[in-house]
Amino acid sequence: MDNNEEQLIKLEKEYSQSLEAQKRYYESQIELLKSKYEFEKEKIRVENENKVQAAKYETESYYNVKNTQDAESIKKYYEEQLDSQKNWYEAELERRIKETEQWHLKNLENKITELKKSYEEMLKAQEDKFKVQEEAMSLYISEQKKYFENELKPYKKLINLHKKLEKKLQLNKQIKPVQTEKAEIRVETASEEKPKVSVILPVYNVGKYLRQSLDSLINQTLEEIEIICVNDGSTDDSYDILEEYKQKDSRIKVIHKENKGTGAARNDGLRIASGECIGFVDPDDWVKPNMFERLYNLIKEKNLDIAMCMPDGYDEKNAVNKPFPYFVDANFENIPDDRIFNWRDLSPFRYPMCVWNKLYTKELFDKNNIDFAEGLDFEDHKVIFGTLLTAERMFFIKEKLYVYRFNREGSVLTDNNRRLIDHIEIFNIVEQLMKDTNTYNILRFDFLTYKIHNLLYYYSMIKDEYKAEYFENMVKSIKETNLTEDEINKLSEKYPDLKEIKF
Repeated sequence: MDNNEEQLIKLEKEYSQSLEAQKRYYESQIELLKSKYEFEKEKIRVENENKVQAAKYETESYYNVKNTQDAESIKKYYEEQLDSQKNWYEAELERRIKETEQWHLKNLENKITELKKSYEEMLKAQEDKFKVQEEAMSLYISEQKKYFENELKPYKKLINLHKKLEKKLQLNKQIKPVQTEKAEIRVETASEEKPKVSVILPVYNVGKYLRQSLDSLINQTLEEIEIICVNDGSTDDSYDILEEYKQKDSRIKVIHKENKGTGAARNDGLRIASGECIGFVDPDDWVKPNMFERLYNLIKEKNLDIAMCMPDGYDEKNAVNKPFPYFVDANFENIPDDRIFNWRDLSPFRYPMCVWNKLYTKELFDKNNIDFAEGLDFEDHKVIFGTLLTAERMFFIKEKLYVYRFNREGSVLTDNNRRLIDHIEIFNIVEQLMKDTNTYNILRFDFLTYKIHNLLYYYSMIKDEYKAEYFENMVKSIKETNLTEDEINKLSEKYPDLKEIKF
């Protein structure tokens, strides 16, 4: 039922109620006249009886005739009055009915006119809104088209390479059809040559995402890579997937071992890595097709220790592409992207920390004995700061080549369980690294700011049942840092919650 029909029903109901009220009023007036007539009639009767007793000298016949005439006269008068009133009320009732009908009709017309005007204005506003949205959508589609065209460029390059290879193989078959086995041997021999990049994947119960990650690696535009997958005691189908891909691509090496944690798994990968450069990929993430070619070429062209790129993001819970809050573009603005730099130019505590958005020379690891912390979560901090504090030549590009998946079940940052306490011990490891590299006194306040920020953040995130234990370890770690009064005052201005700790 639309608004016009509702208005008509409402007006019809009000009109019926008004008529009914007027009808009751006129009927009550008629009943009043009738009662008044009966009262006057009784009054005359009583008066006539009194007159009979008082006027005995008048003859009986004369009195009766006169009395009858008076009664008839009065009766006639009141009947006429009654008829007159009845006619007047009927006429008045009819007049008011017509007047009411006209008023309602006029009011209804006005309401309809107002509604029509209101709907026209609404439709006009909707039309204007849709035009703006249509223009915005057209612009969005245009931008998306440009974005996907840029994203497809490396894939197109890969497809062209495959076509050239296929054409070459077809040509070889036509010229030397009997040498197919030798060609296969040559390919296998080539795969045994020293790779340009070794990519290390620590795998633990990520069967749901593992294929996407491996596909992104075997389809890299840089073909001279080895993919080292360390199966850290997975209990899902990760084992079978790794074996399947190992048969599919000879560049994939698989280690199956008992569960010892991510740090130990990555260290196992480092021990057998033979590439000129080292890269790390988490098996629930994936990389863009040209990531390792782009970063490897930078290292070779600029003689770098580390080449790093921007991360992209994927929200698993909401199934949408967007950056993880810690890795938003604004947090990378401090990093120079037009020159080679090191820790002296920019403190490593002043931009987002991650191990997987970088490509390192293997020499950097070997020369400085860098490895991952074992038996702890947040194990990558030891490698992140171990490399950033020893690398002399680093270069950063704003291209988003690594896709970080977040908001997934089972991750440390999603569960917020007791494992968050591990990162308190990690800060002690980082502090020792700074002392070993003679950077502690120079970078101390940056380190303290980074440490306090993260301690308070994870304290707010950890589940309630672990808060007391976390707080106790946090306070102990902060006190062991031996903050000066000036440092306490400066840090308390930025982090007021620090005032709750008694030094």
